[in-house]
Formats: sequence, C-alpha cells, structure tokens
Amino acid sequence: MPHSTPQAKANLKAALQALRDHHARVTAPRRAILRVLTHEHGPFTVEEVHQRMKGVSDVVTVYRSLAAMEEIRLVRRCDFGDGSYRYEFNTGEHHHHHIICRGCRSVKTLDFCVADGLERMARQFGYADVSHALEIFGICEKCQQKAPAAAKAG
Repeated sequence: MPHSTPQAKANLKAALQALRDHHARVTAPRRAILRVLTHEHGPFTVEEVHQRMKGVSDVVTVYRSLAAMEEIRLVRRCDFGDGSYRYEFNTGEHHHHHIICRGCRSVKTLDFCVADGLERMARQFGYADVSHALEIFGICEKCQQKAPAAAKAG
C-alpha cells in the first residue's frame, strides 16, 4: 500500500465516522476495505480490493461490505462494461469520470464533469436525489501502436 498521506488519513477517519453515523458496524474487514480505497486510487474490482487487504477477510464479506457502503454512498460503483463492477472511495467533493482502453483495460481519470449541467436541469424539473454515471471508452496510444486495425474498428 502506498505511503499514507494526511488526506488519505483524513478520508479514512471521515469514512469510519460515516459508517457510525449511518449506524453501520465498523468491522475489521470494513476498516481494511476503506483503508485500501482511501489510500489508493481505484477503482478496483472486489477481487482486487480483497487482494490488497492482505487476507483480512473472505471475498464474500468484501462483496457484502462494499454493497453496504455503496448504499450509504461511501463508495461509488463503476461499470466499465466488462462484467466486473469496480469500486472507489466517494469523497463527495471530487466528482470525476474515467476513460477506459478497450484493448488493455487501462483507466485514466478525467477530473472534470460535463454532465453537471444536466443534473441541474433534472433538479429544475423537480427530480431529487439526482446522480449520473458516465464512462468513456477508446483505444489508448500504446494499444493503437500494437494493433492499428483495432483503433479503426472502435
């Protein structure tokens, strides 16, 4: 696990408090999951989170814990269209999207959101609890160099 930054420590502390505020149990597996997600930028599959936890729990507990944390919006679930959901810590402040390579599945973070205006419009129409999911797919430069025909097929 990367070096713990002050921001990562603060995020972990806030995440644990959010569990308590929602009357959710603060268990060792949940602590370990949150430590992974606050100290490393995902998003990660359940299996990747489990591997990073260094044997703290079984994978079924990781699935259940992530589902519970998603319900209270502590984590955000990402769907990259490959049959595996990925999870990342939801700071609530730093909304972003991803661009995913169809070839190597590498992920880059896009630190801006073009859909915020659409959310505002939905609220103006009277909708509440508005959210959105937007992921962008393409072929990265490395994969284009390996297989130029794949870039044209996308």
